[in-house]
Amino acid sequence: MKAQKVEMFVVPMAAPSDTSGLQQLADAGKIKPDTLVAIAGKTEGTGQHDDWGRVWADVALRQWTSRFLGISIDDVAKQVIFVLSGGCPGVITPHIAVVTREWVEVADSDSQTEKRLVVGRAGSEPMPPEEVGRMGQIRKVAEATHRAMADAGLTDPHDVHLVMVKVPGLTTSSIKDAESRGKTVVSHDLTFGPEGAGVYANDAAALGVAMALGEVKESALSDGVVRRDWSLYSEVAMTSSGGEKRHGEVLVFGNSTASRSSLVIGHAVTKDFIDAEGVRNALRSAGLHFDGGLPDETDLSRLVHVFAKSVIPGSDQIRGHRITLLDDVDAYQIGKALGGMLVASVTGRTTNYVSGGERNSHQGPPGGNIIAAVVRTDG
Repeated sequence: MKAQKVEMFVVPMAAPSDTSGLQQLADAGKIKPDTLVAIAGKTEGTGQHDDWGRVWADVALRQWTSRFLGISIDDVAKQVIFVLSGGCPGVITPHIAVVTREWVEVADSDSQTEKRLVVGRAGSEPMPPEEVGRMGQIRKVAEATHRAMADAGLTDPHDVHLVMVKVPGLTTSSIKDAESRGKTVVSHDLTFGPEGAGVYANDAAALGVAMALGEVKESALSDGVVRRDWSLYSEVAMTSSGGEKRHGEVLVFGNSTASRSSLVIGHAVTKDFIDAEGVRNALRSAGLHFDGGLPDETDLSRLVHVFAKSVIPGSDQIRGHRITLLDDVDAYQIGKALGGMLVASVTGRTTNYVSGGERNSHQGPPGGNIIAAVVRTDG
């Protein structure tokens, strides 16, 4: 019988094109061509649709991976999933989390009751611009999520703790392409503002995950509910979009007794931007045991990585007091920076994956944000 053994390595980046950390992992034998399955990370730049820092990083990482695997760049996406989120305002360090998976032989009698980390990957069918932010994108993300779960060997949605998705966004040229074929698009606003194409793409992807995991019934979904009905959401979806994409890429993390990894993943949901307890609950969900306060250095030495959303709430109130974030011209960057600071205040590190900045989202309940943590077991 074969079982998964998953590892994760977090590597800071000195620039969007910096692949030296990857090379060091390869030189040390920690990653191999047949074990590398995903690269997720934060890249410096604006985080907006014109974020060339993210595109630059994507190109550099794919070129390195192409050479490492000995295949063409066009074939890289068939073996390795890339989920890069642009923008590192505040105390978010540009970095990548490198995920490996190998299959190890275990005896049929070697049973295990503890659930450990597994990972699954899948690419979607092409998403033309007219599908972005609409049911076409939702259904294709849902289908890819099902296939990624199957790749991870997961059948119970409750064992899924994080689904990372990167989907196509819209650009001026893709909008022109759609309209030249007599099609409409969800928005001509290319920003991540409340009615921007970027947030429609992100939220359609989140609803696709929710549909796949049974968090939202397909019958409740339509083009009209995207960014309108906030009662529909996923508690494990972290999505982002980019105009350079043509397909969706889905990465599922969960726990299974079939795994022989030394890692465990857990998640929780914060209730607002100042909910440090929500971050601590994510660490506890993954297996760190500490009472109140902050985890100590022994606990944090077992923490491998944290993935978090930082969505701006639609209300100008936090715990009964008015805030002015919704009126701030730099709200997108500030919202992401606030999330980075919240997570860093608990983890004591800045290499945290914090995506967000948009106003309202189907990624988590209204006002709340998703936090997922990967922890190394102590046994």
